[in-house]
Amino acid sequence: MNFGLVEDGFYRSAQPSELNFSFLEKLNLRTVIWVGAEEPSEILRSFLDSQGIELHNLAPQVQLNPHFPPPYTDGGVVPFSGQLHLPPLPPPPEPLIIQALTLLLQPSSFPTLVCCNMGRHRTGTVVGCYRKLQRWALSSILEEYRRYAGMKVRVLNEQFIELFDTDLVSGTAQPAPA
Repeated sequence: MNFGLVEDGFYRSAQPSELNFSFLEKLNLRTVIWVGAEEPSEILRSFLDSQGIELHNLAPQVQLNPHFPPPYTDGGVVPFSGQLHLPPLPPPPEPLIIQALTLLLQPSSFPTLVCCNMGRHRTGTVVGCYRKLQRWALSSILEEYRRYAGMKVRVLNEQFIELFDTDLVSGTAQPAPA
């Protein structure tokens, strides 16, 4: 599930499955912010509806991030040292990050869970930008991102976090309400 506590009342994870629902019930969530590139599963939607948990589905934002090059169009394969490699995936679109952070700055949304398919890159980018709002040191932000990304760190996501302009988000991040 790649689950973690960001701070009191703010959690992160991969897309929860049926096996995780009894655990999620104990968190008394008010909000789930879905930042995945694809739609959340129907079983997750049904669970959230049955629990009265508000789903903010940010998945429909499919445009590419304009600050990063588009993916290759020649079959998506790049020659490198005699081997073929897929090009790096761009980070999530900036509007998605801003929208997620704006929701996270609303005390009425807590307790909340931010999640995407695997809980690594998109969720990690949202959390990394949230940490920037909290004025964490970049080295600490990237260490946390890497802890959840595991062996699949995306350098473009790290670069996005580093260059993210916190002035684009109104308000400032405070610890979640108790």
